[in-house]
Amino acid sequence: MMIKVIALGAYYLALLAQVFATIFALKIFLKSKAYRLASGSLALGFGLMVGRRITPLLHFYLDGYYNLLDAGLAFSISVLLFLGLMQIKKIILELEENNFLLDHISKTDSLTQALSRLETFHQAELEIERSLRNGEPVAFLMLDIDHFKNINDEFGHPLGDIVLTNLVKHCQKELRVVDIFGRVGGEEFFVVLPGDDIGSAFEVAERLRKRVFSTPSALVGGKEVFISISIGAASFSPKMDGETKSSLVLRAFYAKADQAMYAAKSKGRNRTEIWTQ
Repeated sequence: MMIKVIALGAYYLALLAQVFATIFALKIFLKSKAYRLASGSLALGFGLMVGRRITPLLHFYLDGYYNLLDAGLAFSISVLLFLGLMQIKKIILELEENNFLLDHISKTDSLTQALSRLETFHQAELEIERSLRNGEPVAFLMLDIDHFKNINDEFGHPLGDIVLTNLVKHCQKELRVVDIFGRVGGEEFFVVLPGDDIGSAFEVAERLRKRVFSTPSALVGGKEVFISISIGAASFSPKMDGETKSSLVLRAFYAKADQAMYAAKSKGRNRTEIWTQ
């Protein structure tokens, strides 16, 4: 009689552990984003195993059959699977968090928190592809800090880093959420303005230039440090420009905005120039 009670108790505990494991696996599936196939397979597998744990109980009540060894193994297996699943949950969630951080690091400039060079170009190509589909223009700005080397030489590189970081903050206040703003060089930044023609791009560039010029970018010994920027602007229109490959469009208009920026520098700096043939 005692053996029967122990076997029955082991079967019930195995079933309980299996149900908890299934619920736990479902929670992992719902929380997981990158590993949904793996976590979903686990949840389904554990759910099916609940039936395996019910079967011995049905045999026990229908025909009085039980097996103490089988009951002990079922209980041990279910508990071990549940404990292992707890560790799997921890591993999956840590992996997803680490992947998120790595993805953020790869897409963001570590100093300024602007987009990284590669992510800037990636998003720029996506906007060009959208422009080619809907026929709307897309504008590009290249901006560079004037005499940035002098700032580093006079105040040191740590203050130069502060200037770069604050420049990004000043510019982002003037840009829309849909605009792309990335650091593509030491003190060079590239801006993509979806839907803007050259006239709108010039207005945006001037707002950026005026805000940066009128707002202190650092503070040294109680003294405010101001900088200026030179900006080059160019605009792509799929209705007027013949190129239909996004990578070639980006390469061409990146160069045009860059040339216009150097024209702004050659004409005295702290100004915006539009690319012309």
